[in-house]
Amino acid sequence: MMEEKRIPVLVVDDTPIKRRGVCEFIEETQTLQLCGQAEEAEEALHLVESLIQGQPENPSLQGWLVFSDLRLGSDNGVELGRTLLEMAPGLRIVVYTQDPSWALAAEIFRQEYTRRGTSRSASRRRGKTRGLHGYVLFGNMLPDYLERIVEKVVDQNETFIDDEVLNFLLERLRGERLTPRQEECASLIALGLSNDEIATRMGFLNSKGLPNIGPVENLVSELYNFFAIYGAPSDPGRRVLLAHAYEAYAGLRGKPSDPIRD
Repeated sequence: MMEEKRIPVLVVDDTPIKRRGVCEFIEETQTLQLCGQAEEAEEALHLVESLIQGQPENPSLQGWLVFSDLRLGSDNGVELGRTLLEMAPGLRIVVYTQDPSWALAAEIFRQEYTRRGTSRSASRRRGKTRGLHGYVLFGNMLPDYLERIVEKVVDQNETFIDDEVLNFLLERLRGERLTPRQEECASLIALGLSNDEIATRMGFLNSKGLPNIGPVENLVSELYNFFAIYGAPSDPGRRVLLAHAYEAYAGLRGKPSDPIRD
């Protein structure tokens, strides 16, 4: 029987002892293969550029995974991740840090159109802020945890957010509760339904019997405010985060590998 192919991984961290620890845990897993490491953002960019040139059959680096520390000297892992995705959109980018932050979670998953300056290459999709794929805590990054992340972001093509980050959000809510209609709407969002589909399910129809999304948009706005998810209305990353937040609120997360669709 042939050995199953491992998922290639890059690690970016400007602290040698942390980078070494992550690399060693990666090598202890059954599913990951360490294929490169970088100390700073610029080094990581050059590494990915060389990998793209060396893999003409897979220039988007589909199926590759990047673990990056949030703080990289004067740079940060979120901006680095977005730039890497503009170079190689097949990458899956996971950012790790020491502490849970709900504001950081919103920034990591943010994916909206903005005016962002000049492209690094002609193939770059100008003005598109790409959402990253995972927010994890450094203290939890043991081999089993890494394999759960892989199951989520690579195998299932979904997003991963550490349970401690969601618990941090729930503590901030301090017993506040959604109304029944808000909760119904949130549960349908967590199932991946569109506003039109939610309007139909909830009975919001116009005189012609077609979906009336006005009431749904109002409910969604209320949900964003309830869960303190801010940002541009055009940002689909907010909906991803809302699904995570609602499932944590409702106690529906179950095992950490249960899916929430991107």
